[in-house]
Amino acid sequence: MLRFFKVLVILLLIVVGLAAVLFIASVEDKPLVVSASATQVDDADSVKELIEQIQQSVKDRTLDQQIPLSENQLNSLVGFLQRAKEQFQGQVNITPVASSISASYQLPRNPIGRYINFSALILPGAGLQLSEVRLGSIVLPGKETLATLVWLADGWTDSTIASQFVQQIDSIRMFQGSMVIAMRPLDAFLRNLKDLKRDISVDTDLSLATAHYLRFLANLDVGKRPSSQSLARYIQPLFVEAMSRSAADTAGEENEAAIMALATYAGHHRFANFVGNVQPQPKRIAAPRILPTLMGRSDLSQHFIFSAAIKVLSEQGLTAAIGEFKELMDRGEGGSGYSFIDLAADHAGVNFAQVATDEKRAFALQRLLAASSSESPFFPDTAGLPENLNKAAFTERFKQVDSPEYKTLLAEIDRRIGLLPVSQLTHTQ
Repeated sequence: MLRFFKVLVILLLIVVGLAAVLFIASVEDKPLVVSASATQVDDADSVKELIEQIQQSVKDRTLDQQIPLSENQLNSLVGFLQRAKEQFQGQVNITPVASSISASYQLPRNPIGRYINFSALILPGAGLQLSEVRLGSIVLPGKETLATLVWLADGWTDSTIASQFVQQIDSIRMFQGSMVIAMRPLDAFLRNLKDLKRDISVDTDLSLATAHYLRFLANLDVGKRPSSQSLARYIQPLFVEAMSRSAADTAGEENEAAIMALATYAGHHRFANFVGNVQPQPKRIAAPRILPTLMGRSDLSQHFIFSAAIKVLSEQGLTAAIGEFKELMDRGEGGSGYSFIDLAADHAGVNFAQVATDEKRAFALQRLLAASSSESPFFPDTAGLPENLNKAAFTERFKQVDSPEYKTLLAEIDRRIGLLPVSQLTHTQ
């Protein structure tokens, strides 16, 4: 037995040593990619076509699919990731011979190096073919690297979903600046993905608390009325209930569940997918007769609720980037146009969730909201904020995101949000 443990310790030390060597070899002093996210996301409106194509592919899941992808679309998505995580930079290049994906990630200051650089070369032809993968100065064979990544993903999910996804790709054709991915029918893969989603464990405490608040919302008279009501008319009783269930050190957790219940009830029922089986009645969706509003507009209520829920489920940077990217997509033909009022609702939702889940301010927020059925404690003044800007009007006025004019207006939105009573709360209140 002692000999066995000695061997196990030696093997563990070898694995740790190899991991350390690989990490050191992958870190470099300069980034492989230097890209401007503001330029990349300028073509965000082109991503709408890709989303529509994917939605159509899901509808036609029993048929073979041809999915076109452009370099601009992919770089717009990369730019979105870069705006969500500023340490990340990436670039996609598509040619008839091969397509490259390159990325750099900036590390905190350390004596080894500042950047982890990654690149992969994808070849046209049958299936998904990786020519080579580079991690810093390490060059890895593409075929073996893909097989390893698929094996790790299957192991992590305790399924074969990654293997199935790769097998769905029949072929890839490449042109200058674009490619077409031929996919086999998606029906079996989507069914297996749905089964996998059911098997993923959820936070039991969050699920039970969300179910309680969703049942509470479903029983409110305000949601049964035939006319639209302000979101504040839902929030006030909801946070009265949250306060009644909270101790000083559990208010943040109760608020998380209350926000997820509000998103599931008055936003979209699919938010329940992130917290488990929370619907009060099997095979029946709890929802108000008419969606609530903010400033008399149901779209602003949706922006606010969605952003608050995504903040609970993710990082703040990702939430802000999603809202901004959605507005950039709306600048295109057929879209509603870029709206800084929508963006203000996104930022207000993020701020609301951030305060609600901060243990130092969570209980104070409950008391504030429980005492008022007005929107003014949590939603900012939007007077003078431009909206309905198409791409030409947006470019003429703001040039691009991150321009001085654009940043000035974002700063004004955040200033107004900073003046809100929820933003002024402290742990002593």
